[in-house]
Amino acid sequence: MDAARAFDCSRDTLIGPDPTWEMLPERVRSRWLAEIQNFPTPPMILELLGGQLSLESYDPQKLSEMLARDSVLTGRLISRANSAVYGLREPITTLGRALVQLGFTTVRSLITRYQMEMTALLLPGMVRQQIVDIQRSADLGAAVAFHWARALKLPDPAGLATRCLLARLGTFLLARHFPQHMEAYLAAGTEPQRLQFEANHFGVTTRTLTYRVAWMWGFPEVLQTELFHLWTPLFADTSDTGRCVACAGLSLGFDPPQHQDDIQKWLAQRAHKRLRWNLEHTGALAALPRLMDSDAYQRELALLSEGDS
Repeated sequence: MDAARAFDCSRDTLIGPDPTWEMLPERVRSRWLAEIQNFPTPPMILELLGGQLSLESYDPQKLSEMLARDSVLTGRLISRANSAVYGLREPITTLGRALVQLGFTTVRSLITRYQMEMTALLLPGMVRQQIVDIQRSADLGAAVAFHWARALKLPDPAGLATRCLLARLGTFLLARHFPQHMEAYLAAGTEPQRLQFEANHFGVTTRTLTYRVAWMWGFPEVLQTELFHLWTPLFADTSDTGRCVACAGLSLGFDPPQHQDDIQKWLAQRAHKRLRWNLEHTGALAALPRLMDSDAYQRELALLSEGDS
C-alpha cells in the first residue's frame, strides 16, 4: 500500500474509537451483561443457522408444519405471498404454497423479522416502530448481500445473508436504553457515521454488543467471529470477498440500491473509501451490473420494503 493511499484511507474512513468489551468500565460491562442475559433467545434463531432454514435442506412442506402453530406468522407469510409484486391471478390461501412462492431467502428474512420483533417487544421500553426499522434494515441488507454473493458465485451466499440478519442484535439493546437518540442514529447516512454516533452517544457500539449476544445465545464460534469482523472492511484492508460483500450489504440496509447510480453515489462518499477499495480489489464491484439487473433481487427488495400487514 502506498503512503498516500494509507493516509487518505485513514483520514476519510476514521470512525473514532470503537469501545471494545474489555475497554468498558466494570460497572458498565455488568449493566450490559445483565441486559444481554435478559434478552430472550428467539424461538427459531438456531434453526436459522441450519436445519430447515438452510438453503441446502429447505423443505417448504416440513417448514409449513412447524410454522402452522403460529397463526400470526402464518398470516404474515400468506399475505406477503399475495403481494402485488408477484402479480398473481389467483390468491394463495395455504402456508405451503406461500413458502414455495416466497422462496428461501424471503421466507428466512420474514421469519427472522417476526421472531426478532416479538422477542424485542419483551424488553421493557422498546418502541415498536424502532424495532421494525432496525429489523427491516437487516432484512434489506441481507437481500443485498445474498444476491450480490450469487452474482459473484461465492460459495455461501446464504451464510453472508445470515450475518446481515443477525448483525443488528446489539442495536435492539441500544434502542432499549436510548430511544430518544434512535431517530438521529437511524438517519445517519453511512455505517461509519452510525458507529461513531454509537461510540459518542452510547459509549458502546452495535458491533461489540452483537458479538456478546451471539456468545450468550450459543452461536457457533465461527459465526461469533464473523459477526465481530463484519465491519472490518470499513476501516482495514481485507482480501475476503465474502466479508466485503456482507459489510456492504449491512451498510446499505438502510438505503438499498435499486439502480447503478445509487451504488455509485454510495461508494463516492468519503466514509466508504476504504470499503470501496476493498470491493474493487476483491473483484466484488465487477458483479454490480449483474446484481442491479437481477429480477430476483429487485423483486425481493420490493417485497421486503412493503409495510407489515
